[in-house]
Amino acid sequence: MIDTNIKGVTYMTRAMLPGMVARDRGHIINLGSVAGTYPYPGGNVYGGTKAFVHQFSLNLRADLLGANVRVTSIEPGMADTEFSTVRFGGDKERAAKVYEGMTPMSADDIANVIHWVSKTPRHLNINVLELMPVMQAFNAFAVKRG
Repeated sequence: MIDTNIKGVTYMTRAMLPGMVARDRGHIINLGSVAGTYPYPGGNVYGGTKAFVHQFSLNLRADLLGANVRVTSIEPGMADTEFSTVRFGGDKERAAKVYEGMTPMSADDIANVIHWVSKTPRHLNINVLELMPVMQAFNAFAVKRG
């Protein structure tokens, strides 16, 4: 997760950004997650890496002030991808229960949002875009009593 979500984002940005700055045009769209903002049990490392993506995107945008290079962090919630299967060590039955009784977003839903963001006018920067299925919401802090 650290190699992909932190190093991968950093290295790809470092490779692509100089050309965008030289052309005075470009758009870096990073894929974060609501897990970077809202904690959940067992999501320590994943949530931490996605919090990095969020903060990296905001700081990069600040560094690029004055350049016509946009930076957006797309932060989806529950999506029906292989994420839960991988999270549960290949246990497809356990992964399926995560989405039981609700309709999660699809990879196509997220791709459509990314496409939409990429087509907004060049003078507009969407810093962060958080999206969730209508059957998902963030919860209050957990409190153990007694």
